Amino acid sequence: MSWRAAGLVLAICLPGAGAAQQGTPLSAIDWLEQALTQPLGPAAPPRTVAPQPSPSTDIAPIQTRPLQQSTLDSTGLFAATRIGLPRDLWGPSDVTQLAEAVARLSPAMMPAAQRLMLRLLVAEFAPPQLGPQDKPGRLLVARLDKLIEIGALEQATQLIEAAPVQTAALNGRAFDIALLLGEEDRACARLQGQLAGDSGEAARIFCLARQGQWQSAYAALGAARALGGLTTTEAQLLTRFLEEEEQDLTLAPPTDLTPMGWRVLEALGEPVGTGTLPVAFAHADLRGTSGWRAQIDAAERLTRTGVMQPGRLMGIYTHRRAAASGGVWDRVRAVQSLDDALDGGQADAIGTALVMAWPLFEQVELDSAFARIFAERLADHDLTGPAVRIQWAILLLAEHRPDRAAQIAPDTPLGRFAMALAIGADLPPSGVSGVGPAIAAAFGTDTLPMPQNLWLDDGERGRLALDALDQIAGATQGDMLATERGLASLLALGLTRDARQIALELLLLERRG
Repeated sequence: MSWRAAGLVLAICLPGAGAAQQGTPLSAIDWLEQALTQPLGPAAPPRTVAPQPSPSTDIAPIQTRPLQQSTLDSTGLFAATRIGLPRDLWGPSDVTQLAEAVARLSPAMMPAAQRLMLRLLVAEFAPPQLGPQDKPGRLLVARLDKLIEIGALEQATQLIEAAPVQTAALNGRAFDIALLLGEEDRACARLQGQLAGDSGEAARIFCLARQGQWQSAYAALGAARALGGLTTTEAQLLTRFLEEEEQDLTLAPPTDLTPMGWRVLEALGEPVGTGTLPVAFAHADLRGTSGWRAQIDAAERLTRTGVMQPGRLMGIYTHRRAAASGGVWDRVRAVQSLDDALDGGQADAIGTALVMAWPLFEQVELDSAFARIFAERLADHDLTGPAVRIQWAILLLAEHRPDRAAQIAPDTPLGRFAMALAIGADLPPSGVSGVGPAIAAAFGTDTLPMPQNLWLDDGERGRLALDALDQIAGATQGDMLATERGLASLLALGLTRDARQIALELLLLERRG
């Protein structure tokens, strides 16, 4: 079935259609099923890393915690072994250091690194070490905050629901997520009789008003202001919300706009566009109440951070014909032209459409998503000229048909180097500028520098994995040494397939951070 037909199916879910009315968010994704059903390939044993002298360390005393407290931090959506990682990934690492490492992770990663990050954030691992002053669930909260930061609201919701107990921190985040998904009633229903998070009093007042209990809401607002239970921004917004008919003053949106504040302004008829807000707010434009342009912008943002499947973006692109030109509309038109050409099956038309479309998606860092959309349909066509070079890159980026990619690979240093990465062969002398030498060095060493070598020796593999992702993100800033260290760390952890795909993307994609 062509994507145009798929677009017609998607129309059922867009404004005024039944699925939207039933409350099913358009942003629903199948990321988990894909992550678990995608073949992992042969398991690679962890690399043997040559030991380096390291300072002796005292063995810390073993600390214990009640089972319920420990299991909060082990909350996950699937077993670690399903994604090729050990259950004791965190090892003896300190939970504070792990939480800080999660917080440092940048969303600006290669797509394969984004997928690895998601797996690390949502898989079930044995809990890390907790010190006497550590709060149970700290690592879970750090994981949730990172998921929310990159817009992975459904994954975050599933983690919260999987937790063995509900805490104020979890309830507060669940409340914010529900507001971002346009599910205010569910958000308020969840808070009834539950502990609330940092904005618990503001949430309670908001929900009282939503439920029509205006007198109670107004009384609670007065008490909260008197007792200092609200921030200045919360007090101003809730006062306007409750006294809307008495106030004509329109205030500028606060710089620290929260999901609840955003909903209050929307209810007051002063909606704030999501384009300049954190990517998590983009989900609000996928409720079926926003225009097509806003939906495309939101879907592109969420696809770029790796939390929306490219196929859903394609469905939005093909919902209708573009009526304008420039920017997003050029991408819509290019996708639809390639879709039509592939339906027609004429190689010349396909090649022309592909050459026109590819640069448009490179410019906005959606090239990897584009590759995953079209790789299967492009694989067997006999293209020529610039089109075959793009076809080859698409097959590698989508991890689709490496045998076919080998048939059409360019006979160049880059072509040979990239194909060796793709098929798991030994790397030839790189002969490739830019990131090539850093990749070759990473795959050619058995030694990690300090402190990475010490973490590996001490069993702090999770800390090493998080640091590797942080290092690899440095490639977008031109830090080749960090790139080499990050890839070498992944190889030492046995994450060979991830390391090879990330290296391929570093070679083939232009990223500037």
